[in-house]
Amino acid sequence: MQQMSLENLVQYISPQWLHLLKTVERSQFVVLRNGIQKVNEADVAEIMGAVIQEHTKETLYQ
Repeated sequence: MQQMSLENLVQYISPQWLHLLKTVERSQFVVLRNGIQKVNEADVAEIMGAVIQEHTKETLYQ
């Protein structure tokens, strides 16, 4: 297993997507079961979506 920030993962796999993440989302740590070598763009998109959705739950609307 490998732990790294989402920012580093996106920068390594799909750097063109980095602008889609807020600072707090970029600093989120993710655990890669089989290491970064087994991760592809579809995996990164799924991980990014989950992190964005998780941080959206914390947003309060008035």
